[in-house]
Amino acid sequence: MRVLFIGVNIMNDPYVRISLLCGMLVRFPTSSPDKEDLDVLQLGNTPLARYRKATAAGKRTSFITEHTLIFVLHGHKFLHLEEQTHTATAGHLVLLKRGIYALSEFVPDGLNYEALLLFFTDDFVKKFLHTHQLTTTQSPATAAHLVIPANELLNGFKTQFMGYFGKQLPALESILQLKLQELMLLLLAGPQGQQVKAFFQSIAFGLPLDIDYIVRKHLFQPLSLEELAKLSGRSLASFKRDFQHQYNSAPKKWINEQRLEHARLLLLHSGKNVSEVALECGFENSPHFIKIFKQKFGVTPNSLRGKEPAALA
Repeated sequence: MRVLFIGVNIMNDPYVRISLLCGMLVRFPTSSPDKEDLDVLQLGNTPLARYRKATAAGKRTSFITEHTLIFVLHGHKFLHLEEQTHTATAGHLVLLKRGIYALSEFVPDGLNYEALLLFFTDDFVKKFLHTHQLTTTQSPATAAHLVIPANELLNGFKTQFMGYFGKQLPALESILQLKLQELMLLLLAGPQGQQVKAFFQSIAFGLPLDIDYIVRKHLFQPLSLEELAKLSGRSLASFKRDFQHQYNSAPKKWINEQRLEHARLLLLHSGKNVSEVALECGFENSPHFIKIFKQKFGVTPNSLRGKEPAALA
């Protein structure tokens, strides 16, 4: 039996979002507060790589905040994207764009799932492509992921890179930046080099995503405006400006109004308690949800539950 890691990319599957709203959103990667954490490589508060080992089953909805490359060391990873299942076994690596994923891990018979994860930003990819003259004027592909079989050189890279965990080196930042460039060059030189090139180019030169698509897709996820802007490929200032132009409203005001109206319907018709409704509508802080709900409707969420809609007309 193998360890299973199942992921659903909500960015590409509109049919799974509602069923996942009851779970808390986990942001990943995050910096480790423990500076002696031997499973994390980070520069200041910026995580660059992580060794992951799962020994127990669990489910979560995760916002992968940076583009991620995953070496599967032990076990299987299944990616359920766009109504298809893609499998990465031990010896494969996976490229994932920033986005929201539903993840489940199963650890049968005491086995472990192990992976090496490396994180890279838009700016890093842009600089890499410019340095190696890999810019393009064509519209790049927009695939959210790639599953790539490892080869001798990639396995050698993986083994060497694992040796940096737990080391204190004065030039560690420069070393890790060069290692990540080395990995990208190895991927470009491999059999799937053209796909990898298109993947990186779509990160660096892809057009900003439609505001309406991003906002409605993630309306009930507890994302900040900064995170929505990042998902759309915009700066926060550009996101606010484009949102105001499209909706004739400030984004926070409009989003809260949509969430509160949906919460009102759930309270009237679903039988769910206030905490469940708050979470399902994108409010991780129930007291804050209760406060702004009363400001809008004049009653608390709890007092609204179970009332007949006609009585509120």
